[in-house]
Amino acid sequence: MGLDFMAVVANLTGLFIIAAFGYGFTKAGILKAEYSTIFSQLLLKITLPCTIFVSLVTREYDPSFVYDSLTIIAIGLISFPILLFLFEYVAKILGVPEHSRGTWSFCATFSNSGFVGFPIALSLYGAEGLALAVMFNITFNIHIYTLGAIVMSHDGTGKHESPDMKSIIFSNINIGLLLSLIFYFGQIKVPEILLTPLNYISQITTPLSMLIIGIILGTSGGKNFLTDKNAWSNTLVRLIICPAAMFFVMKLLPLNNPLISSVVVLIMAMPAAGVSSMMAEIYHGDLNLVAKIMFIQNIACLGTIPLVCTLFS
Repeated sequence: MGLDFMAVVANLTGLFIIAAFGYGFTKAGILKAEYSTIFSQLLLKITLPCTIFVSLVTREYDPSFVYDSLTIIAIGLISFPILLFLFEYVAKILGVPEHSRGTWSFCATFSNSGFVGFPIALSLYGAEGLALAVMFNITFNIHIYTLGAIVMSHDGTGKHESPDMKSIIFSNINIGLLLSLIFYFGQIKVPEILLTPLNYISQITTPLSMLIIGIILGTSGGKNFLTDKNAWSNTLVRLIICPAAMFFVMKLLPLNNPLISSVVVLIMAMPAAGVSSMMAEIYHGDLNLVAKIMFIQNIACLGTIPLVCTLFS
């Protein structure tokens, strides 16, 4: 499912202009650093669950989508563990210090599917692309707080707090996903009087996520963030090598729907997961390395995402 490079650039330019506004407003003092936390809570607890719900309940039931969903879930269940432990060895080969290898592997494996991946999947591939991205994200949530936590803890003393699994399992996103699946498979019609406001709220997700990225960049460090070779090697792996490798793996699979490959590659082309810093803090990972990786990748992805989407979609 090829995409024209200029069409992708044009489609994404508007999104990143919003991020630029967030960056500029933050530097001007109009937006504060704490706003990113407030906006993130709004996105994770309200707008993104609404977006997921609307993307599925407005679809007509299609047995092929069920098959596609199971396929992309199986791909995630297999690929994340392999990538996670493979990248630990890659980190060792690249000379990443032992106390940072778990963090390096974590950031190379898990991408920012929620804040960046979902809005771009919706923008490029429509409701079906978003729906498949949401299904792929199920496996992301399974692995990031289990195997991801184990790998991250390799950098610390081994003494760490356990994540609140109850809040993870019963997050608004998962509740929204569960409700949307019930409505979709049960073909339950949502009254227009409810669907209309939900649709309006869901439309906030994309600009809000880009604004958050801008605020984060506006409050991040400067030159000293650009000199860490381990952050740059992670960026190369996360934004270029990982999606390219997944593209060639997808080519070997007998996929009925080429959109599955496009969505997997797109999600894998996103910058490191937004929860990386939280996980590093809980499991005593290398917070300094995470900050550098997040800063570099959120800027570099402005150029790499269009490139990856056109070459490997």
